[in-house]
Amino acid sequence: MASALAPAAPVPPAVARFSRREGRRRATRAPVASSASARVDTDADVIANHERILGTRDAPKDTVLMFSYGANINPYTLNRRGIGPSASAVARAPGRRLVFIHRGGYASLEEAVDEDAKTAGLGERTRGALGTVHRISKTELAAVRRWEIGYEMREIDVVVADPPGYRAGDEDGDEDGDGDGEEHGVGSGGGGDDAREEDEGAAEDDLAPGERRVRATVFLTKRTARLKTPVVPFAEYVAKIVDGAESMRLDEGYVAELRALASKAPASNERGREYFDIAAEWSEDYGFGFGAMFKRK
Repeated sequence: MASALAPAAPVPPAVARFSRREGRRRATRAPVASSASARVDTDADVIANHERILGTRDAPKDTVLMFSYGANINPYTLNRRGIGPSASAVARAPGRRLVFIHRGGYASLEEAVDEDAKTAGLGERTRGALGTVHRISKTELAAVRRWEIGYEMREIDVVVADPPGYRAGDEDGDEDGDGDGEEHGVGSGGGGDDAREEDEGAAEDDLAPGERRVRATVFLTKRTARLKTPVVPFAEYVAKIVDGAESMRLDEGYVAELRALASKAPASNERGREYFDIAAEWSEDYGFGFGAMFKRK
């Protein structure tokens, strides 16, 4: 089964590299043959980054995994806001599609359930919305939560791919004794005290060879911030998503779909009423007038 996270060509995975603390350096693993019988050398830092994501190698205490699918795909965008992921890797959210249905024209994820979804969101071709999973501290997650207005934290399953040449099940475990790995080398996303979702993840046979499922915290649109209908994201915002997707080298077809959206995106000051038209039933249910509050005059 092909994976959007691991292209057929033996190219190193899209991961951000971060400085490692001094100490005993792990030797590069022996490469294994690809489907094309090519030999692939995997950089030791790439392996270390991957194992921090899985929670099997010197993952700092009190850290969680956060899945980003919008402007925070690129870890350096987070850096500019004072968030410093100790590891980052490309991931996908199975059964989810990227849709711009948050007030103002921002992104959210929702379940992809029918053929019509292909015209309204991104993710069907790649078997889920693509983004980046970051390992951050719980304190940093709390900071992100404060600025994600109109979003709530959830825990969902996301999928990451092993680097080329990486032998699944060959981890050394918590080399320094401070990892937080669980059985099968999958770390917990943790941290989601707003709400938790049941494992809606795909069955094991939905995973391509070399893919791993991990639990991560994600920010999803609250009902009170949900638009009546999806919109095209506004230009300044979608440009950040495209930049992050290109920097992290997400699936080329997925990036092309994002660029297509960018080509018809209005400027922020040109957004119409539909960008602020909150689903009326929620304001009526709660009696707080949220629908009227977020509509543009």
